[in-house]
Amino acid sequence: MTAAAAWAPARARSMPAPTGCKGLDQPARVPGSEGFVAAAWPQARHLVDSDLLDAMNAYFERSNNEPRSGGQPVFSRDRAPEDAVVCGTLISVADALLSADNPQQRIVGLFDAAFRTSHSRQRYARVFAHHEQSCSERLREIIHSLIRTFPTFGAAPWLYNPGFEPQHIPAFLEQDWYDRYIRPADIPINDRLLRRSAAIQLVRCSAKCTDREAAELLGIPPDKVPTGIDDDRFSTGSRDAPMEFRAAVVELGGHLRDTASQLVDYQRRRDALKDWALPQETWQELTALLPETPGKQPVLDDRKRQIASIYVWTCVTGREHIFAPRPIEQAQPEPTRQEWATAAQQPGTTSSAQAPDRTTPR
Repeated sequence: MTAAAAWAPARARSMPAPTGCKGLDQPARVPGSEGFVAAAWPQARHLVDSDLLDAMNAYFERSNNEPRSGGQPVFSRDRAPEDAVVCGTLISVADALLSADNPQQRIVGLFDAAFRTSHSRQRYARVFAHHEQSCSERLREIIHSLIRTFPTFGAAPWLYNPGFEPQHIPAFLEQDWYDRYIRPADIPINDRLLRRSAAIQLVRCSAKCTDREAAELLGIPPDKVPTGIDDDRFSTGSRDAPMEFRAAVVELGGHLRDTASQLVDYQRRRDALKDWALPQETWQELTALLPETPGKQPVLDDRKRQIASIYVWTCVTGREHIFAPRPIEQAQPEPTRQEWATAAQQPGTTSSAQAPDRTTPR
């Protein structure tokens, strides 16, 4: 099989032939979608079947070592590979991207993973401009939206102009946001860390800051900032998990931009409830409304007041219960604090570490 013949089936479904092409038996340049996948290598490796990775890696290694022409590198990813396996794989991956239920999400995620510097984005923009007419209409729409998102094609965060502010992001993502955008990505790590990481990335995007600066804005202690969440860790158990995570956060960011006027100012809530607990008078008023029960009466002491305070605090601030202030406990003598800590570990008891269902991870 010739390389050109390997192009035909998927290429016919998802993209037009290059303008001026006299036939697929002639040498040709890589059309937009295949060229995008090639230019995104090795980040696109998660989309390739494992038995094809060696051939793909070998091809791109040879391409990177090609001699220069006129002092400039030969951009071999700008033309069709002669290797039929490599060419057919590029076509297959490109077709899968454009045929997916969420092509924009997947392509945006891959773009962000592959082109993270000003130079790489500018270089790809030039290649895309050269091949734009040979791209499918869908790919043109997606790439044009990316170019508008990154107006300078600089080393900017995922959404250059996100349309929302850092104060709009809860430190522990709203349940609806998580269920609609992050959970479907099926990232194989702990949900708590995943939600914390997504919140940090959204703040990083809107505040143009580092991960640790974003965590500080969210009130996440330095030793609780997720680390090591990189391609290698994400790829465990899921080939395209790195791309899916980035794409999911990008998609959630787009939703926040579209609903910016309705977003809550979580920073104001975090500041207002920094050292908050239910006042004793309010607690007594609330407990007085409880119906009487036969037999032994429930204990409604200061420990229960603290637990109720943590519950309210997590609901209002959008933070994790483990970071809640505990002024009631801190005001107790040391023996009482130890007694509370012991009680919290007893099976079947109400723990001060419990949180409302809307914020506890699975």
